[in-house]
Amino acid sequence: MNNPTICRCEDVTLRQLEDCLAAGGTEVSLREVKLQTRAGMGICQGRTCLPLLAALVDSTGRGLPQDAGLVRNQPVRPLVLADLARFASNGGGEATRCSG
Repeated sequence: MNNPTICRCEDVTLRQLEDCLAAGGTEVSLREVKLQTRAGMGICQGRTCLPLLAALVDSTGRGLPQDAGLVRNQPVRPLVLADLARFASNGGGEATRCSG
């Protein structure tokens, strides 16, 4: 395995991450790597690949000392039961109005 996949959700390989880190300036943050490669933007929001990403950034010796890491967004949002009932009463089509 010469080029393993680091972020399975976004299919980001080790080579892509190394290229991104090599092209950077003097300091690099996990957020920069995320925005340039999409690593950590998949359904798991970095829960699987974050330790590997952090280790890669640290191995360059150019990581930010106070790096906050990746912002994790929930892949779903709460659903009000009334909206679900309205959706079902419309035959599973478009909901006429959603709360929240």
